[in-house]
Amino acid sequence: MQHLIARSLAVTIIVLFFTVSHAVASPARDQLEATINSIIKILEDDTLKSDANAALRREALRKVIFDRFDFEKMSQLSLARHWRGRTLAERQTFVRLFSRLLEDTYVAKIEAYNDEKVRYVKEQVRDDKAQINTVVVSDTIEIPIDYRMYAAEDGQWRVYDMVVEGVSLVANYRSQFSRMLESDSFESLIRQLEEKTGSNS
Repeated sequence: MQHLIARSLAVTIIVLFFTVSHAVASPARDQLEATINSIIKILEDDTLKSDANAALRREALRKVIFDRFDFEKMSQLSLARHWRGRTLAERQTFVRLFSRLLEDTYVAKIEAYNDEKVRYVKEQVRDDKAQINTVVVSDTIEIPIDYRMYAAEDGQWRVYDMVVEGVSLVANYRSQFSRMLESDSFESLIRQLEEKTGSNS
C-alpha cells in the first residue's frame, strides 16, 4: 500500500506547488493558485530554510495544505461503502490517520522539488463542482494532472481528488482499501495505517 501511495503522491506533488502565471480564471483556479503561491512563499522564506526551523516550515506547509484539501471527503470517498458501517469514532480515527499519511508524504515531497512549471490547459465548472486540467512541465517530463474540486459552504473551493495520467488518486486508494477490507477487518486496516504513520489510536 505504501509503495502505491508514495508513487501517486510523488507525481502529483509537482503540480500542486509550482505554477506559471495565467490570465483570467475561475474562482476554483484562482483559489488553487493562491494556495500554490502561499506554498512557494513558505519555501522561499530564508528564515525557514534551515534545518533548525524545519518543524516551523513543515507546520506552515501543513496549514496551507489542509486549508485547500478536504481530507475528510477524500477519506469518505476512499472507503466508499465501507464508510457507512463505521461509527463516528472509527471515522474520526480513519480520517486522522489517512490525513497524516498524505501529510507526511506531501510535505517531504514538497521540500524536494524545484523548477517545475505548470500549464493550465482546461477548466470545467458546473454548479458546485470544478475540474482544473493541468500539465506539469520540466526539462524531461510532461505529466497531465487534473484537480477535482467542490464549492464548500464557506465559499472556498476545495480539492477532493486528483487524476494523475488518467488515474484517480481517490479511486486508487478505494481499490486498495476495498481489497484489504474484503479479506481483513477495519481494525487491521487501522493498525496498518498506524504503523505507516507512526501513530497511536
